[in-house]
Amino acid sequence: MKYGLIYNHEFAQFSFGENHPFKLARGERFYQLLERNQLLSDPEIDLIRSGPAPEELLLVAHSPAYLKALKEADSGEFKLEMLQFGLGSEDCPVFPGVYQFSRLACGASFEAAYRVMEGRHNFVFNPIGGFHHAQRSFAEGFCYVNDINLIARLILLQGYKIAYLDFDAHHGNGVQDEFYSDPNFLFVSFHENGKYLYPGTGFETEIGQGLGEGLKVNVPMEPGADDEVFSYLYKETVPPLLDAFKPDFGIVLFGADPMLADPLTHLRLSNNSFADVAYDLNQRFKSWIGLGAGGYNLEETARTWALIWATITGQENESDLAALGGVFRGSSELGASGFRDMRGYSSGPEKDRAMEEARRVAGYLKRNIFPKVGAK
Repeated sequence: MKYGLIYNHEFAQFSFGENHPFKLARGERFYQLLERNQLLSDPEIDLIRSGPAPEELLLVAHSPAYLKALKEADSGEFKLEMLQFGLGSEDCPVFPGVYQFSRLACGASFEAAYRVMEGRHNFVFNPIGGFHHAQRSFAEGFCYVNDINLIARLILLQGYKIAYLDFDAHHGNGVQDEFYSDPNFLFVSFHENGKYLYPGTGFETEIGQGLGEGLKVNVPMEPGADDEVFSYLYKETVPPLLDAFKPDFGIVLFGADPMLADPLTHLRLSNNSFADVAYDLNQRFKSWIGLGAGGYNLEETARTWALIWATITGQENESDLAALGGVFRGSSELGASGFRDMRGYSSGPEKDRAMEEARRVAGYLKRNIFPKVGAK
């Protein structure tokens, strides 16, 4: 197995603003954790430094008018007409280098997909990617350019079937909208219920249309959903869907904002849940990429991604993990296994509501989605 990590230290020079929750320092902290714990030294691992995506490549996912406005915003000077494209909002501020930052993010995801499609790597991770809210002509939800839509369009043109799995507290509305009718794109999003959190979409009744009906799968979770709730929903839905769809290529978002420590969301997962998912998907996908997506507690995000990386590349030290006994929260000083959170569980009425709703959603999907795709 060959693995690749894409990172460019140029990302650290950009800033959404001092008071904005999206901090690019999380990428640097993640990279430093890997270096400190010698998780980049295996001969089967390549450290890849990508460059900006060519400007014409962005047209695969965005309109010329929108890209023109985004390019004008690169100076950091806001103009009132930019608001029609979502630029200059509280979520998507205009800042110096915003266009160059977007090109770098897309370039990293494109490089990841290209290397896997070429067969040079089985898995490549790009932590500064996964901007799943951006629309063709509109920036939203901290997302300016939709790198997922860009690479997915290119992969589909090669005749591949894609399974896209979105593990982020916020629903991947920009991706769902783009591929809502596509029969070769399986979309599965696990997220906090849109009744409580932006973008207010992603209900289980959104199942696609036309040839894509049944291939758009939304798994909303109630506030307070924990590892047990998440694990139940994953096991009930993802393996049967993947077995039925038989994808050629996987794109997986590992947003760290479903974690208990995240300040913007209301889920209660530990990063152990994502380690379990990463291990399972690595057995299922022969060709896949991972993207970073959300995460607004810097330390939790860096540790979650480091744990995912260690799990997929087979570098987590199980003996150290056993010695810790799951008692301590992760620490970068404890080696790879120290990245794990202590498992936490909801209780009382909050847990009861979350589990009851999880069973209802799983039942709905089995009745309304599974027969359409041949899942069992």
